[in-house]
Amino acid sequence: METVFIFVHAMIWTGVLATLIYLVFRRIRLYKKENFEKRDN
Repeated sequence: METVFIFVHAMIWTGVLATLIYLVFRRIRLYKKENFEKRDN
């Protein structure tokens, strides 16, 4: 029973971390794209 609980917790935390990392990377990419567009103009 405890092993299943730990496994579920690990899956949830992995999903949370993956979501946070994805959002951060997307924000960085958008920020770089805006800077490039401003530089061209």
